[in-house]
Amino acid sequence: MAEQLMSILVHSPTIEVGGALNANAVSSELSEIPPDKLSRAVPAADMSTLRARTTRIFQLGFNKCGTSNIYRFLQRSGISATRFNRGMLATRIKANIEAGLKPLAGEFTRFTAFADIHYLTRNSVIEGNRYFREFYQYYPSSYFILNTRNKEEWIRARLAHGDGAYARRYSRALRLRNENEVIQQWSEDWDRHHRSVVDYFADKPGRLLVFDINKSNPQELVNFLAADFITNSANFLHETDTID
Repeated sequence: MAEQLMSILVHSPTIEVGGALNANAVSSELSEIPPDKLSRAVPAADMSTLRARTTRIFQLGFNKCGTSNIYRFLQRSGISATRFNRGMLATRIKANIEAGLKPLAGEFTRFTAFADIHYLTRNSVIEGNRYFREFYQYYPSSYFILNTRNKEEWIRARLAHGDGAYARRYSRALRLRNENEVIQQWSEDWDRHHRSVVDYFADKPGRLLVFDINKSNPQELVNFLAADFITNSANFLHETDTID
């Protein structure tokens, strides 16, 4: 599976006619801003053109796969991005799709990039990365990043999150009986999701990048987004460890 995933890497062409979508927002000053201040510092995305509205960036990996590192890399590149938002991002996208609306309809349509589309409550789990088919349907010029890592390390990171509270909440939400069943569920979900994403984008060249948060070179992100966005590999930092 790992070899198949890594073989999907496709480089993007040169900048599209009309220039980079984030050209007016790129600033070296963003690289100096503390992570917790970036959201307010990044200029709002210009959604006045069809190209901007249909060219988004979606993280398709699970949480605990370096979501924060990629998210902040995009912000430091002047790309308006949002993540998690106390579960509101995943909740809104799920509700929109179930209502037959565009996934990003509503308050999140103003953003270009989306990460950590996940929400866990006492009674339910939303893994919003599973909506990749709907994302592509409505935003076909978008870029999809399957951020990944070693599966066993990912499972251990999830188990450790919140001193085990995350796994216990997950178990209650899905009515699983013990930690072993949680691990089995996560392992099956991981395999199924990775296989489904790779299969779906196999005939869509230039749309998917499989990015191993521990092994891949950040320049791969730069090359992948180059047709529509200006980015700099120096802005990719392992600030929060790969467990984030």
